[in-house]
Amino acid sequence: MRLNGKRIVEVMEKKSLTEETVCRGTGLSPKSFQGILNHGFASEDAAERIAETISGTAGDLLLPEISGCVENNIEFLKDNGRATVTFSQGRFKSRIKNLAAERPAECEIVAENADGSLCAHIPVAWIKINPAKQLSEEQRREIAERFRRK
Repeated sequence: MRLNGKRIVEVMEKKSLTEETVCRGTGLSPKSFQGILNHGFASEDAAERIAETISGTAGDLLLPEISGCVENNIEFLKDNGRATVTFSQGRFKSRIKNLAAERPAECEIVAENADGSLCAHIPVAWIKINPAKQLSEEQRREIAERFRRK
């Protein structure tokens, strides 16, 4: 999700909340929270925890999708080592561009489309299905406590 970091800071200032307070309430580390404020990307779970902590709704903190294109695709054939990916989301496009610069033999940008999407070839081995952990409120509090102790 793309969050509006400036809006989060505005709400925090209005309600006299510190970053430490928000981190404690969300279970996010200060570094992770700063990354969200600076770059705007957060998981749905993190966005909801931030909204809950600052007494808002995640919808109030979202940035609009400006490209008009909202489709992301991953295609590959069985037993083929290469996948074709198309992303419209900025965080994935940035990641693919960085990987293409760092590892051009493995990651090739095929096209940057007029709709703002990016098409590339990547190794199938890079594709992972990794569901987020489902934590109870008690587990979140324990994690937040561990971060505070560090």
